[in-house]
Amino acid sequence: MLQRGFIQAGGRSSRMGRDKAWLEIEGCSMIERAAAAARPVVKQLAIVINAANPHAARYEELARKWEASVIRDLHEHRGPLGGIHTALTNCAENESALILACDLPFITTEFLSFLSKIHQNSNPQSVTVPLDQSDRLQPLAAIYDQSLEAAVGRMLAANDLKVDPLYSQVSTRQVGFAEFAHLPDAERLFANINTPEEWRNVLCTIDT
Repeated sequence: MLQRGFIQAGGRSSRMGRDKAWLEIEGCSMIERAAAAARPVVKQLAIVINAANPHAARYEELARKWEASVIRDLHEHRGPLGGIHTALTNCAENESALILACDLPFITTEFLSFLSKIHQNSNPQSVTVPLDQSDRLQPLAAIYDQSLEAAVGRMLAANDLKVDPLYSQVSTRQVGFAEFAHLPDAERLFANINTPEEWRNVLCTIDT
């Protein structure tokens, strides 16, 4: 079990037009689906939101339900890298943290547990990051060591906001899709929802 997990819910959801964390799929909001998947894998769970998020009270209520906490993003509109840095600043030395996006409605505890075991049992590495079936890195369904806080901070200071370049700077364990293809619904673990059309498509898929 990992010490800490952080669900990133602080984005602007500009393409969706509203806070996508609260979109419901099968009667459950995406943020709660993420919390349900992550909670059994970590000892302490937190939700990272923008400091000016108008739904802060709603997030606080959800956090109480899942014995989690709510923390404010230290960076205004700095993307996933800013949220990762915020999470790492809330970790103690030598801790590892699961960083999970709120808009992965099909992520599962089975997969996150599998990823956690790889991170903890493999040779020492700073990041364990999966790839989907198209070999695309999934930085917001990954595990990061607290020791990366300084490196991430330097990237932010240089206004280098893409996460992927971090992996070439530090020891990284990439987990190919073939390694977890046997898990239930593996092909849609990283299906994320950014637009109303994507949300409608997901709902249609479930209904049919």
